[in-house]
Amino acid sequence: MTTQQLTSNNTQRAGLLLRASRWQRGLAWVLLVIPVLLFGLIWYAYAVNIPKWDDHALRAFLYNYDKEPTWAGKIYQLFRQHNEHRIVYDRIVTALDYRLFGKLNYVHLMLVGNLSLVGLLAVFMATLRRSRAGVSGQWVFYSLPVAWLLFNLSQWENMFWGMAALQNFSVVLWVVAAFYFLSYTTHWKLAFLAGVLATITSGNGLMVWPIGFLILLLRLPVYASQGNRTPLAPLLGWLIGAAVVVGLYFVGFAKPGDAKYVKPGIIDLGKGWLAVLGAAAEAVPVSAPLRSSILLGGLLVLATVGIIIWSLVVHRFALGKRVQNLLSRTTKGHTSAHEIPSVTVFFWSCAAFILGTAAVVAWARTGAGIDLLITSRYKMYSLTALALLYVYGVVNLNERVVCWWMITGIVGSVLFAMLSYFSFLDETIWWRHWLTTNQFNWTHTTNTPAFSSDSVSQNYSLPSPAFYDKALPVLYGSAGQPVVNVQTTKTNSGYSVHNTTIPALGLGDAGAYLLARSGKRTYLFPVWQKQQSIFTARFAPGNLFVHGFEASILSAEMEAGTYQLFILTVSDKGKYDLHPTNQTIVSSGPLATETVKNW
Repeated sequence: MTTQQLTSNNTQRAGLLLRASRWQRGLAWVLLVIPVLLFGLIWYAYAVNIPKWDDHALRAFLYNYDKEPTWAGKIYQLFRQHNEHRIVYDRIVTALDYRLFGKLNYVHLMLVGNLSLVGLLAVFMATLRRSRAGVSGQWVFYSLPVAWLLFNLSQWENMFWGMAALQNFSVVLWVVAAFYFLSYTTHWKLAFLAGVLATITSGNGLMVWPIGFLILLLRLPVYASQGNRTPLAPLLGWLIGAAVVVGLYFVGFAKPGDAKYVKPGIIDLGKGWLAVLGAAAEAVPVSAPLRSSILLGGLLVLATVGIIIWSLVVHRFALGKRVQNLLSRTTKGHTSAHEIPSVTVFFWSCAAFILGTAAVVAWARTGAGIDLLITSRYKMYSLTALALLYVYGVVNLNERVVCWWMITGIVGSVLFAMLSYFSFLDETIWWRHWLTTNQFNWTHTTNTPAFSSDSVSQNYSLPSPAFYDKALPVLYGSAGQPVVNVQTTKTNSGYSVHNTTIPALGLGDAGAYLLARSGKRTYLFPVWQKQQSIFTARFAPGNLFVHGFEASILSAEMEAGTYQLFILTVSDKGKYDLHPTNQTIVSSGPLATETVKNW
């Protein structure tokens, strides 16, 4: 074979390898988009432009901001305390949405908050790409488990709640991004900007400052090795900036008037801490989700603390050299042997933030009921911890094991995500029904179909189109359908209602609703359709729900009076029927005492 033929064969072989490499990269990106796209489609199907709880505070901010005659007053409204937080970021996004679209749209707020998950995925992907040469060519494939861990229905409460999405998703992005910039680059100013964003997004964002300071101490020789005449400048800049930001945060800070923390015992506090960290386990269909969450939390703590201790031992000489340099006030003598890997510093800092946030949540919320700690709004930290451990494993496991680690991660994360889409479908549907029925109760305050709304709401937001818009003649008409039997039970807060005969009617707005009618007004309430296990349903969403429902009616949400109870059924084809129950309930009206809020 001639030299020319060998050269031609080598060129053809190189061309084939290049095309195969491009095909693999393209496939990896397609696979990566799948969990994000699935998450987005579910969100688009169930998101509704109706405020929930703290969302009303964002509309009130717009009103108060416009009412202020001076710029000083407007700045005060922007930085005004909200519970224990300074939600400046949330308010900026709210103001921009209102100025751009003319009305505040809570779905837009959800979208911006949910996009923070895309940013967080990008940070983890960058970490994989820069941490291990053997992975850098396949870093998209290795990122697949991270995508499935972040984008799934375990996040349902935050993803469908405007303010919660902005706050709970975004603060994690800003903090992790700050740690990435500090651990992998010398762009400490970008980290500082991310730290500011974290601080003005949520109170736990304050943790970025002490942890970031420790990262800079560990990586100070890196700045010196790059020829900086003032290697202490990043450290001093961080300290001064942190002092200003934290100082401004606590100017005029006061404990919220409605904050009544019930101090838990040390054992309950420990269980609560583990429950927050392991809350992702609720997606697994077991009979004791709290116990499984505590168990997973314990495993995550053992793994995380074990890695930290092991890495401290491995890098003890490098740490000793750092201490020696600090005591001698010099950065001389620094070599690559004394350098702590960026991924180790990144892992330490992210783990400290996650463990610390879980401890704060447990301390503040365990006394109100440990079951509350595995609710969806706190699952972000459990899921991020799982993603962090996976990424650390990819970077540090040997060549023979890392591929199997990736395969195990992909299979496990996909299975977990699929379980979440079944486990939390009922809560997602109920959430949408709860929001739409609440909007009905706010805007229909008489016993006629007339719409009513206060001037502030009309000026700053629009009512969302809802299933009941076409059902008003049925809602306010006579019940012409057969009687449906229900069992009503008086509770301390109102009534619980049970039924065993109403079938499942759909996976969207279709379904059963309770209707309570007095001589003065009418109320709508959502129900929890009964369901069977996902295994009995054969993993088919349409088979998940069965005959019967349960519901709770709170007296505090109704005007005082006696109400006849009806059942409204909505078919997936838009057919509305009103069934009598021959049951009455009595409400004593809203509570006389209202908690004092700082928003």
